[in-house]
Amino acid sequence: MRTLLRAAGRAVSGGRFVTRWTFVTVFAVSLTVLAPLPAAMSVGERAIVASVTALVFSGAWIAVALLERAIAHPRGRASLVAGTLVVAAVLRPSLQDAVSLAGGMPVPPAGDIPLRAATNLAVWAVALIGTAALVDIARAIRETNSLLTRVLAQWDGSAERVRRYVADARADVRAVAESLRTAPMETVADVRSLAADLRAHAHVLADRAAGPPAPEDAVVVPLASVSARRPPLRLPPVGATAVLYGLSVLPYALRSVGPIEIVEGLLTVVLVGAGADLIARSSALRRSPRARAVVFAAATVLAGAVLATVAWAQAVPFPLCVVPLAAYPVLALALAAGRGALHALRVERRRLSTAIADRGRADDLGTRRTRAGLQRAADLVHGDAQGATVLFALRHPDATPAQLTELRTELAAVADEIQRVLDAPVPASDSPTLAPLLRAWGSAMPVEAHVTAAASAVLRNDRALAGDVSEIVSEGLLNAAKHARVRAARVEVRRVATAAGPRLRVRVASTGVPAARARLRPGSRAERLGARLLTAGDDTVLEALFAIAGTDRPSRAVVSTEHSGGALHGRA
Repeated sequence: MRTLLRAAGRAVSGGRFVTRWTFVTVFAVSLTVLAPLPAAMSVGERAIVASVTALVFSGAWIAVALLERAIAHPRGRASLVAGTLVVAAVLRPSLQDAVSLAGGMPVPPAGDIPLRAATNLAVWAVALIGTAALVDIARAIRETNSLLTRVLAQWDGSAERVRRYVADARADVRAVAESLRTAPMETVADVRSLAADLRAHAHVLADRAAGPPAPEDAVVVPLASVSARRPPLRLPPVGATAVLYGLSVLPYALRSVGPIEIVEGLLTVVLVGAGADLIARSSALRRSPRARAVVFAAATVLAGAVLATVAWAQAVPFPLCVVPLAAYPVLALALAAGRGALHALRVERRRLSTAIADRGRADDLGTRRTRAGLQRAADLVHGDAQGATVLFALRHPDATPAQLTELRTELAAVADEIQRVLDAPVPASDSPTLAPLLRAWGSAMPVEAHVTAAASAVLRNDRALAGDVSEIVSEGLLNAAKHARVRAARVEVRRVATAAGPRLRVRVASTGVPAARARLRPGSRAERLGARLLTAGDDTVLEALFAIAGTDRPSRAVVSTEHSGGALHGRA
C-alpha cells in the first residue's frame, strides 16, 4: 500500500496531475456516483444537473492544468491540487443545488450540505488522485520503454563502435610512431620541440584509452522495438479496497441511514472485501495467474452485488443502492492495476539499468585489449621517448651530429615498439597482479585470499582485466577497513561457468551486515564495473562478474515487457 501512496504523492506534486483522463473521470463520477440525490428527480433531470456541474468542475481543473505546469516547486503544485480538490468538493453541492433551483427541480435539505461536501471530498480524492497516479505510472512506463529502446539500439551498435574505436586507436598509434621516425632532429632545439610534441601525443593516447568507444551519434543504428504490453494485475493488500470504499461512502451513510445500519454496513464492507481478497489468494490459484485474475475480478463483482443488496435492504433509494455493484469492482481493479503498473515500472527501470550496464560492459570487453595497448603506448611515449629526448637535451646542450643520429636510432626503436603495441601481447611483467595489493592490506589487517590457478592465468593474459579486478578488490578491502564489525576480509577470485559463458568472479567479504539501503557510491569506478553489495548471512560481500575476452559469443539483446510472476501476483 505504501508504494501506491508514494505513486499518488508523485502524481499530485509532479506537475501533470490534470490530463484528458481527469475530465473522463469527472463526467463518469458526476453522472453515476455523485449524481443529484432527490428521488423526485427524473433520470434526465439528474443527468442535466450532473452534466452542468461537471462542466463547471472541468473548467476549474483546466485552470489547474495551466497553473501547475507553470509552478516550479513540487510543494506549490501539490498545494494547488489539494486546495482545488477541497474547494471544489465543498462548493459542488451548493452549485448543484443552484443549477437544480434554476431549472425548477427539487434539492436536498440545506442541512445535508456538510455531509454532501464530505462525500464529495472523499470520492473526488480517491477518483482523481487514483486516475492521476495510474496515468503517471503509465507515462513513466512509456518513457522508460522509449529509453530502453534507444539503449538497445546503441547496444546493437556496440560492434561498430568497437571497430571504429580500434581503427582510431591504430591511427593514433601509427601517427605517434611515424612522428618519432620523421621528426627533424638537426639541433637540440628540435629535440626540445619534439619532447613537447611527445607530451601532447602521450596525453592523446591516454585520453583515448580512458574515453568512450565512440560519440553517441557516431554510430547510427535502426531503433529496436520493445513490445509494450499491458502491465499485469497484482492483488492489492487485503482489506485495502474495503477501507477506501468504506471511507468514501461513510459521509453519505451518515446522512442516509441510522447508526445501527452504518455499523452493519461497515462490517459488511470489511468482511466482504477481505473475503474477496482472500479468495483470489487461494493456494490452488497460485500456479495459474490468469485464473487468479479471473477469480479476483469475479469476487469483486460478487462483493459489489452483496453491498448493493445490503444497501437495498437498508432502504437506500434506487439508483443509489446499485452504485456499489459498479463502484466496488472498479475501485478494486483500479488498485490491482495500479500495483501491477508500479511493479511493471520497477521491472522496466531495472531492465533499463541492466541494459545500460550491459552495453557498457560489451563496449568494455570489446575494447579492453585495445585500451591496455593504448595505455602502454602512452607509457612508452611518455616514459621512453619523451624521457629520452628530455634527458638528451640536458646532457648534450651542444649535441654533435653523431649524437643526434644515435638519439634518432634510439627513438626509431621506441617507434617500432609503439607500432607493435596493439598486436603484441602485454608482457607478463607489465600485467598488474593482486599480490602487492594483498600484501599492502595484509600489513594493516588480516586478509585471507584465494585466487584459483585458472583465475591467475586469466589475469596474467589480460592486463586490463587485471586492473579492473584490482579496483574491485581495493574497493572491497577499503570498505572492510572502514565499515566492517571485525576489521578483516576474505578475497576470492575464481573462474566460473555461467549460462552466458565463462566469467571471472571477484568477491570481497567482511563481517557485518550493511546498513539498510546501503549502495555503492553512484558513478564510482566499482559501480561502473558492475560490482554490487550483497548480504550473505552475517557478512557483507562486494561481488563483481567480468566477461573473459575471447569467450563470448555475439548475441542480440532481447528485452520484453513481459514480467515473471504472470498476470496477477498475490503478495500484499
